[in-house]
Amino acid sequence: MKAMLCKGKKEIISSFKYSEIKDALKRDDNLIWVELENPTKDELALIKDDFNLHPLTVEDCVNTNARPKIDQFPTYLFLILHAAGYNESTFKVKTLELNICVGKNFLLTIHMDSIPSLRNAWNRAEKNISLMSGGSDNLLYQVIDSLVDNYFPVIDMLDTRIDKIENEVFSKPQEPTLKQIFSVKNDVLFLRRFMAPQRETINLLAKGGHSFINPSTGIYFRDISDNLIFILDTIDTYRDTLASALDAYLSNIGQKTNEIMKTLTIIATIMMPLTLITGIYGMNFRHMPEIGWRFGYLGFYILVALVAGGMLVYFKKNKWF
Repeated sequence: MKAMLCKGKKEIISSFKYSEIKDALKRDDNLIWVELENPTKDELALIKDDFNLHPLTVEDCVNTNARPKIDQFPTYLFLILHAAGYNESTFKVKTLELNICVGKNFLLTIHMDSIPSLRNAWNRAEKNISLMSGGSDNLLYQVIDSLVDNYFPVIDMLDTRIDKIENEVFSKPQEPTLKQIFSVKNDVLFLRRFMAPQRETINLLAKGGHSFINPSTGIYFRDISDNLIFILDTIDTYRDTLASALDAYLSNIGQKTNEIMKTLTIIATIMMPLTLITGIYGMNFRHMPEIGWRFGYLGFYILVALVAGGMLVYFKKNKWF
């Protein structure tokens, strides 16, 4: 747990002691930001009492993987949002839940996993008093804006993977290509599952009507909403592109299979008359034409070559291969 205090909108105390929070909260011109990463039960109980949090809020902070939402309580506004990231070794997309409580002169951020975008927002606020002196709603905007900006590297990573898939599909589609298509498609659908309700949550902030959110701040949240709309449109485009890539992959594989079957059919068709000829001359009758002919063996192969060559010429003339 760490806390930051903007005292009287004039001074930032970044190493603020949590034990002094109650006294600091009594002054309306103070702004306190408390940051909890993977909090213990004692820490949750402490902030529940000091900030008068509802039991359902604490429960939502403990139970992760909740949908983005916004709840209004008498003394604060509670939000659940999700940051985006990906595993650099496996390139799998992941979301990191962030719980936020914003009150008249405080901001609580509670999360179980490390969130780089939140850490960046903390570092900026620590060095720039204007971010803290603008009020809790302005600080909330800075946190959400940093969180949403962190989606763009993930989008770029997905774009790179999709470009690679498209190149493989139209050049040399193989079984690993199909696995890549389904892997990226799962990531896209997983990301969209959180992005859609998150956009609605930000829209509610942009429309105003919430306590502790100044109506003049709504335009900033609308800007974040516009970014989320762009991200959602991009995700939908990726989903359609992957569907087209899958169709193209299956079409290419089907075409390759048809070419193989055509080649095998031509070979089998050529072999049929040759099998007939060898079958006839392979019968064990004593009296058969050409049995005693001196050039019968050579004549047999000449006949076979003529038949096979004639069929190849016929197939080529009809553009069957």
